[in-house]
Amino acid sequence: MDLQPNEQQRMIVQTVRRFIREEIVPLERELDPDAFELPREEEERLTKKVREMGLYSLDVPAEFGGPGLDTVTLALVFEELSQHRAGLYAPAYGVFGTVGLAQLYRGTEEQRQKYLYPMLRGEKRGFFALTEPSGGSDPARAIQTKAVRDGDDWVITGTKIFISGADRADFGLVYARTDPTKGRQGITCFIVETNMPGFAIRRIVHTLRSAEYATEITLDGVRVP
Repeated sequence: MDLQPNEQQRMIVQTVRRFIREEIVPLERELDPDAFELPREEEERLTKKVREMGLYSLDVPAEFGGPGLDTVTLALVFEELSQHRAGLYAPAYGVFGTVGLAQLYRGTEEQRQKYLYPMLRGEKRGFFALTEPSGGSDPARAIQTKAVRDGDDWVITGTKIFISGADRADFGLVYARTDPTKGRQGITCFIVETNMPGFAIRRIVHTLRSAEYATEITLDGVRVP
């Protein structure tokens, strides 16, 4: 079995490595050591350059407009993207794009058009909200946020905590309990826009180094269609 990178993989790796060394590292020397993003003008310039190189959103599946790279190639690329000071928590400061929120790939076409594709194009930002003050990623027991049916809408009430990037997002995926008798099967994922009445964000203190601030989210009767 030949485990050496093939010619295409070597070319991609060399291109990404050169980009990090020539574009990201010099800029990073001018940034605050705790910075997790580039100045807007630099971010736009480098994102445009990555797009022109054909390397934007490398991990997006082909059927959703990405190059459809295999797992080994992606692993090689991400190894190179992390080769700078902030690479562990903000690889290339996001200028290579995002894979988006995975759950949206299984959404309806209307949901993908409204949320997923704009996110992949860098036009919208999203967050993932599962953890609550009552516990972490244990939906069967920890989730206390409730969603109650009211006509054609769902009304969501509860609190989420340690949610990364919600203060800069346009929408998010919020998990709420819709049937307390069904355990994990009674949990539903809702798309909640941050401008909906009753939605509020409070920035909280970091517990670990992160690319984005952790936030506390409160949902006070948020009405979702």
